[in-house]
Amino acid sequence: MTSRLRRLLPLSALALAGTGLAACAGGGLSGGRVVVDDINPLYSSVEFSSAADGRDLRTTVQGNPFGTPGFDQAVAQIMTATYVGPKTRFTPTPGPSAKRDYFVALAVNPQPDVVSGSLCNGQAVTTAPAQRPIVIRAAFCVAGREASSVSAYLDQASGPTDPKFVDTIRQLTIQLFPYR
Repeated sequence: MTSRLRRLLPLSALALAGTGLAACAGGGLSGGRVVVDDINPLYSSVEFSSAADGRDLRTTVQGNPFGTPGFDQAVAQIMTATYVGPKTRFTPTPGPSAKRDYFVALAVNPQPDVVSGSLCNGQAVTTAPAQRPIVIRAAFCVAGREASSVSAYLDQASGPTDPKFVDTIRQLTIQLFPYR
């Protein structure tokens, strides 16, 4: 082993350790975590881009853990402000630019719990507003079928503008629309 390589090895180990610690920290402010439930073979970043770039994307939000008016709009605004590639306007009230077969469905604190992929069937979900931790199930749906789905968990937040809640919705959005 050369002397230069011997000097670089400790630096490489230190960099890897730092990466591992950052991953354990939970990725920022959220205190929450986002878990990818499924990336179905139906999902394609190219198709998502075709369906959503420069368009409205219907976004349904069932449940409101804070009891605040306009909660669905607040969630849609956070999602819209999150970079996922195509410039997409997530909205509960899509305009004519939206493609009808594509939508996002979220259920906040579903009770009883649901599998994220089942949100694409369009059925109403019963929710428990005061439940903690906050559980969010989300799915990107294509023609009534789940293309991708994620779940998010957040111990506590004071409202839809709480930085922990905003960060959790951002991470959920990023994981729901992976670039691949």
